[in-house]
Amino acid sequence: MFKLLSLSFILFTLNVSAHPVIYRDGIVVSSFNMDNMNDQQLMYSVTEKFAAGLNSLRFSHDKKDTDLVFAKLNHLAYRYNGHDSQANIYLHSGIGLSDHRAKSQGAFMYGAEADWETRTLFLGLKHFQYYSPHQFDMPVTMARIGFSPFTASFDSLQSWFMIQAMHAPLADKTVSLTPMLRFFYKNVLWEMGASAKGGWMLNLMVHY
Repeated sequence: MFKLLSLSFILFTLNVSAHPVIYRDGIVVSSFNMDNMNDQQLMYSVTEKFAAGLNSLRFSHDKKDTDLVFAKLNHLAYRYNGHDSQANIYLHSGIGLSDHRAKSQGAFMYGAEADWETRTLFLGLKHFQYYSPHQFDMPVTMARIGFSPFTASFDSLQSWFMIQAMHAPLADKTVSLTPMLRFFYKNVLWEMGASAKGGWMLNLMVHY
């Protein structure tokens, strides 16, 4: 019985760490910020498989901004629960508007992400496609690898070191590499880092 409860606590901790779909009726407010990119989301998990909400993004390059606003749907397509690990595959879709170089137009996005994690190791990969007719067709790809130097108790501060590689052509023509620190305490997750080019990163996610 104790082992079963311990496993349940582990999987709950993994599930709420930074995922696009959480427990039923859960609300996620997230703010992902870099010097050349901002991604803000408000999502509500209708079920354990689907979350719906709003997503706004801004990409900046050569002093020119591209703004996007979407009504967004996230779907947990697959989940594997191991003895002390978890793997997930999520699908994303959205429809909305873009403002690219002072021209407004309809836009949509789609994408997928996959992750595998234990309480001390993390691997993640995301790929999104943003499209606005006659304006841009832009991929955004992000990969992360991370580890926690120690296993914290469930009600204690959890710390991670991660390295992120990202390519977003409307923000940076090359791949950016960002070492970062992740902290997770109860229902709040925050991250901070600096890229190899000197760009900054500051992210925040809160679950309700």
